[in-house]
Amino acid sequence: MKEKRSWRVSFLLVLAVGLIFWLAGNLEAQSDEYFGHPLGSTNILGIYSPLASAAGETILGFPGPQAAFLNPASMTLTSGFNLAVSTRLSHAYARNIYNYDDQVASYKRTTFYPEFAGLMAGNEKWRIALAYSLVEEYNRPKIFNYNNFDEQDGKLHNFGLSMARKITDKVSIGLSAAYRTGQINHNYYTDYSLEERYWDIDIHSLVFDFGLVWEVNQTVTLGLAIQPPYKISVKCYTYYELLEDGDIIDPVRDKGSYKLPVVLTVSSRIKILDNLNFFSDVSYWDWSSSEMSHFSPYLEYIYPNRSEKDAVRFSTGVDYAIKLKSTVENKMHILAGYIHDPQTANFPAYGAHPSYDYLTFGLGLELKKFQIGASARLPLAAVDEQGLIYSSRFQFGIGLTL
Repeated sequence: MKEKRSWRVSFLLVLAVGLIFWLAGNLEAQSDEYFGHPLGSTNILGIYSPLASAAGETILGFPGPQAAFLNPASMTLTSGFNLAVSTRLSHAYARNIYNYDDQVASYKRTTFYPEFAGLMAGNEKWRIALAYSLVEEYNRPKIFNYNNFDEQDGKLHNFGLSMARKITDKVSIGLSAAYRTGQINHNYYTDYSLEERYWDIDIHSLVFDFGLVWEVNQTVTLGLAIQPPYKISVKCYTYYELLEDGDIIDPVRDKGSYKLPVVLTVSSRIKILDNLNFFSDVSYWDWSSSEMSHFSPYLEYIYPNRSEKDAVRFSTGVDYAIKLKSTVENKMHILAGYIHDPQTANFPAYGAHPSYDYLTFGLGLELKKFQIGASARLPLAAVDEQGLIYSSRFQFGIGLTL
């Protein structure tokens, strides 16, 4: 029996390494082409707990209040009252040699925000969750190009309610609804001009998610999450500010909407050994169906009018749990993962569709009723070209189960 389990572990490790090398063939850092592209990716479902992030941003990695808004049915995999909070430190880095001194210049920006606060409760069959999350951020370094520069910041907030119910001993369903609101501020300065251009963008949307979880047996658990298409309402105010006296000229207000695509996510959790679990997510993003409500020279900078290609995002991770010597069953979790995240917007320099690939890792502690977790997500691509942004993310969170 042990030999069979050892063979399974070896096979999965070889398969995971092979997938990484096969998928990581067209890696680039993030393009700054559109204002509305959040830091790190465009294929963002929501916030993962630090331990789920460490396991490759997999939904079934560690079900809890965060996962309730990724696949609401996953709430039934836990019991009792759950409380979770987490913070995020993001580091963005860019460089180029396009300046008057013809020297390599680097640009950095680090932000630190609370990213999640939520609770979950219920009885044997029903579960409910309430939460706030910082679902996306748009912060970029102040990147110069021949003494011209672009600077941008912004956040997208998510306020959600999620419910789930067990319909059999093995099958659960769930539904979540969230209101999203945020702002993007973009500043463009040209050295030869007497004014700076500003963009103030307000974003609002209502998002629903449907979830299904099937506990096949004690070894395998499967999940399906569906995020239907939804519209983002956008208000844009752009103007020029004269450098000499600060007067505002050429103010323009415009508004419109963007249809974002349906997202289908299949998740799995496989118990390889009593203390070793393997997780994976595959999500399909129907970006070719996205569209803008009307053409506008002011709105087209925010999101692409239509993407030419759909995206299939793949992530995988492992969790190795070590029992700590104690009268109570305390554990330490060692986690690692990989994310393959293809992007749909054309890369400006080459007309290609790049992939943002990441390695993840982290540690967690279960101490009686408390959980502590920390994770890191590091990109595999280095920044060598103008207009690209390299971003890393670090999370820290605590949880309470009663």
